[in-house]
Amino acid sequence: MKIKIFGKNIFEIKKQDIFTTAARSNLEESKILPNFIGHSREFDFDPDQLYALDSTDVEIMVSEKAREISKKKNKKEEEIRLTPKGIYLMKTLNDDLEINVSKDYIDKQIKIFEEKLKIIKLDENDFGNGIREIESFLIRLENRKKYKEFKDFYDKFAYTTNTKIKKILKANSHLKIGSISQFIADMPNEAVEIMKEYNKETENLCGKKAVFYIIADKKDFKKTEERRDPILLAQSPFGHCWQILGAWDKEMLLLEKL
Repeated sequence: MKIKIFGKNIFEIKKQDIFTTAARSNLEESKILPNFIGHSREFDFDPDQLYALDSTDVEIMVSEKAREISKKKNKKEEEIRLTPKGIYLMKTLNDDLEINVSKDYIDKQIKIFEEKLKIIKLDENDFGNGIREIESFLIRLENRKKYKEFKDFYDKFAYTTNTKIKKILKANSHLKIGSISQFIADMPNEAVEIMKEYNKETENLCGKKAVFYIIADKKDFKKTEERRDPILLAQSPFGHCWQILGAWDKEMLLLEKL
């Protein structure tokens, strides 16, 4: 009796192919695109703490006069601080990314990552992180083969990068990036429709749903009764980058008024 995995006789699978097989299996079983924040080298920490990118433990002693100057300065900065909607309208997050869809490039990169899977060594400190990261790259590289079929839809949204997001959060310490789940209830219909459409196209592309995040004021992650104005982001199905789906302020629903 022969036992087969992915069409191969199990006894024919070489030892170095085990991780490749495992990665492919995980990719096929998951109904959602791999979330690359968890193993991003840019965001190698809790996504809910992204606003604290450059915190320091150095204690600076200042005089009372200096403290007063600092308070006035901070107050002035608070008065002119940018909202997520303002950042969206200024296109500060936008990045002129170009998705490389050359067949030779895609095939070469897929081969490189498959070779990395063959030599990867898991230990008690890895917990499969290496495999998950390569899974994430592989599925997005495979998706690029169909890019031209879906180009018209995905080209409607500007791209941004981990680096751009990091820079924005550093410059605007009142903002953070986080899960969209607690914002769904009072998202405007327009935002919900965009997410539905993005999910539909991504499922048509690769059979998986998209991963969404938002950039919003820190306080809005704690209070659900007030109006919020998040920037809506989706992780691109073609690479470890993001697409900016929109931003809303006064269009946000106030549930207590419904």
